Amino acid sequence: MQNLSEKISLKGQVMLFTGLIVLLSLLILSFFVAHNQSKNTREYLAEKVQSSASYIAYNDLVQKSLIDGEPTQELLDYVELVRAENNLLYIVVMDNNKVRLTHPDSNQIGQTFVGTDAERVFHGERYTSEDIGTLGPSMRAFHPVWDNEGNQIGAVAVGIATSAVKEAVLENQIILILLTGISLFLGLIGAWFLANRIKKTLNGMEPKEIALAIQERNSMLEAVNDGILAINNAGEVLLANDRAQQFLRRTGYQGEFEHTPIDHIWPELKLQDALAKESAASHELIKKGDVETIVTRVPMYVYEQCVGALATFNERSQLHDIMRQLIGTQSYAKSLRSETHEFMNKLHIIQAMVETESYEELKDYIEDLSDRYHLKTASAVSHVEKLVEDVSIAHYLAKRIGWMEKMEVNVHIQSGIPWPSMSTELIDTWVTVIGNTFDNAWEAMQHKEHKNLTLTLKHVGGVLRYVIEDNGTGFSANEQQQFLASSKKGDHGYGLANIKKKLKIFNGTLDILSEKNKGTIITVHIPYTERSQEDD
Repeated sequence: MQNLSEKISLKGQVMLFTGLIVLLSLLILSFFVAHNQSKNTREYLAEKVQSSASYIAYNDLVQKSLIDGEPTQELLDYVELVRAENNLLYIVVMDNNKVRLTHPDSNQIGQTFVGTDAERVFHGERYTSEDIGTLGPSMRAFHPVWDNEGNQIGAVAVGIATSAVKEAVLENQIILILLTGISLFLGLIGAWFLANRIKKTLNGMEPKEIALAIQERNSMLEAVNDGILAINNAGEVLLANDRAQQFLRRTGYQGEFEHTPIDHIWPELKLQDALAKESAASHELIKKGDVETIVTRVPMYVYEQCVGALATFNERSQLHDIMRQLIGTQSYAKSLRSETHEFMNKLHIIQAMVETESYEELKDYIEDLSDRYHLKTASAVSHVEKLVEDVSIAHYLAKRIGWMEKMEVNVHIQSGIPWPSMSTELIDTWVTVIGNTFDNAWEAMQHKEHKNLTLTLKHVGGVLRYVIEDNGTGFSANEQQQFLASSKKGDHGYGLANIKKKLKIFNGTLDILSEKNKGTIITVHIPYTERSQEDD
């Protein structure tokens, strides 16, 4: 059935199933009607022959002929006239010995009545029955005949052919079948109009297309990074995507969402204002508990009629993180433009020396550029190598410090006993710590006019100590808890949760000291044991 529904269009399905329902209903109705009609037709014919038998039995000609023992021509003519007018098979007048006085076949007059169902009439009973007589199967009615003194002097049998009964029943059934066919045809026409109306209501879409559209709509709603809330005209929530539900749960609401008044969930949102005013409001600052959000509210229209309202929102802190990242990107782009400009100037100098064929000066100039580059790089690496024996960490740290200095950050380095060589797993952990803390420090300082970064590397009492201090924006204790609790990589631009996960492998610790607008100090300790001979 599922494969059939996929192959047949919605219009075809509506017509098919409606037609089947109409047909089944008509068949059931026709069965009962046909049964009743057959029964009523038989009862009608039985009553007809019984009435005819009674009418004949009380006729004076019949009584006189039975008393005389022979029929008169007048009786024969009268009986034949009644039989013909009523379309009867026969009318038989017989005496108490079953001898016929009348019969449509004159040769049968004087013969004994045929049938086993005539005995009861001679006991004074009136009844109908079906039996086979001289003229074939028939439905017949029996009626006794009495004289004026009440003595039974004979009986009357009136018969109608069984085939005539069947023909009458069949005629009624044919009419019923025609009516059923007409009703089915009208039902299919109605189904066609209904299917067209449904199709128009669904904008011409098939059920499979509607289901796919709903799945796509749900996927898009959940893929959006904003919280989404929608209400109907009654102010009840129609939709709350996962992002909205997570935010509302986190800020204190623990009830149901669908069909719940928005005032019970987030009264400060005032989403009904978009319904009442039927106008949009963009980027409004609205609180939910202690959390500030940026909200956009718009009314929803269907066929130019306002049917509800929609709100999209995001936490203000998240937007600030995005802005800091954008500012960082702009600063990085500015640095690249500066280096590109400097590089182009050098290319112009080289081009001029080539055009003037000053090859000796060109050679000296290129060697000077190369020496300056290697000196600068070697100086940074050699400086860090004094702090860290492991070459891979030294090069990585030098690269990060060099980038900070290019971004006009004043980097100050402090050291005690240098870090020793270490295992690959520990190197990976330190790369994670250094990378994330440097990124966080840059995000916090990038809006500052004067950027200062202090880095401390020490090896004290079997513990590797790493301290990084910046003069950035800092963050509150609540924000710190949110960042550490987040399992999402890079959430809010901070990698603190990722660092904490890495440190757990080596029983390391992470301490944070931060104050709004005054900076942050992050301290990391990892216990260190000498590597085994296999590692060496």
